[in-house]
Amino acid sequence: MQIRNLTRKTEFEVSVADNFISQTKGLSFSKEKNILFTFPVSYYWSFWMFGVPYNINIVFIDESKKVFQIEKAVPITLNPRSWRTYKPKKSCKLVLETTHDIVDIDDKLDF
Repeated sequence: MQIRNLTRKTEFEVSVADNFISQTKGLSFSKEKNILFTFPVSYYWSFWMFGVPYNINIVFIDESKKVFQIEKAVPITLNPRSWRTYKPKKSCKLVLETTHDIVDIDDKLDF
């Protein structure tokens, strides 16, 4: 799927995670670089870095497709202190995991 960043006037390709299996897997053990999670209801969906050996941005997007929060997520290690979850400050139905700085807070997206 192609996403257009209307604010930056750029485009990028994403895979879509729209079911339980693809959402559970996310970028874990994957070579994918961008994945868009689409959930059926707005909620405080939480994410963690199990099986993702590189840094990513977890981008929370509101129902008007505007970016309202970005979390810089780091891989977990054997140290339990590195085990954390990333949650939005408000409920949402759309979340983007990406290895690139392709969006900023308040960017408007189209897809």
